[in-house]
Amino acid sequence: MTELEIDAFLNIVKYGSITKAAEILYISQPALSRRLKSLESELQYKLFIRQKGVRNITLTPQGEAFVLIAEKWKELWLETKDISPISKNTMFHISAIDSINSYILSKVYKTFIEENNHIHLVIHNLHSQDSYKYVENKLVNLGFISNDMYSKDVKTVPIFSEKMCFISNTENNYPNVVHPSNLDCKWEIRLPWNPEFDKWHNYWFGTTSKSLIIVDKMSILDDFLQIKNSWAIVPFSIGNWLVKNNKNLQISELEEAPPDRIYYYIQHINYKSEYVDKFLRILQKYLETIPGIVVLLKYI
Repeated sequence: MTELEIDAFLNIVKYGSITKAAEILYISQPALSRRLKSLESELQYKLFIRQKGVRNITLTPQGEAFVLIAEKWKELWLETKDISPISKNTMFHISAIDSINSYILSKVYKTFIEENNHIHLVIHNLHSQDSYKYVENKLVNLGFISNDMYSKDVKTVPIFSEKMCFISNTENNYPNVVHPSNLDCKWEIRLPWNPEFDKWHNYWFGTTSKSLIIVDKMSILDDFLQIKNSWAIVPFSIGNWLVKNNKNLQISELEEAPPDRIYYYIQHINYKSEYVDKFLRILQKYLETIPGIVVLLKYI
């Protein structure tokens, strides 16, 4: 299946005639017919119904179904050709867990691109375990995770830590300091932050407790916290961001809180790049402006 054969098919469909399609493509009718015949031979079914004495041709049922596939094939082929002028050295792949991508890195990405506008930045939203696999296979240049693992090929470095806090709707009238023993788990919007949080949660609420909602996307947390009596336990940076952007939400301090959450960057041990250094310097500078965060990264 070639681009010439796909173009032949799509132009015949567009103009309803081999004669007209050949004129548009500046080739002879026999040459166009050969392309179509070659395509049908590869597909092993007819695309058009050909009738003697009838100038316009009609699609077969298989031909009708193939139109959308041919258009997608053409689009993918054009995207493939667009890659060829891009130098591998200008492609910079970053992976990150959703919470860092949504509430920390968005502004860092913007600054990085403004200062390095020749870079083609590719962002992957991945769980920690998947980020390790991508870095190990050199599909990602730099990863950001919260659940650290051992890998002989990957360097894992702490970036920052932060306390966990309690967040709820102001209408629920939760106190400024909350103890987990006074919380009803049936109103919890639960997020699986890390194994340490899960152990803490099991201790206070039991392994069989049923939360109101369990989610793994930060973007929908705001909406769920509008439910009466609902609450969530989140890292302080996320709670602070949510309160800033929604006056109906409030942060409370947690007594006997879960362990602080620690974030890391990961990088293949054999990969070095000036862009990694630049990105991490921008990140460190931005982290130092966020309240409640303890910066562990020392790049500047």
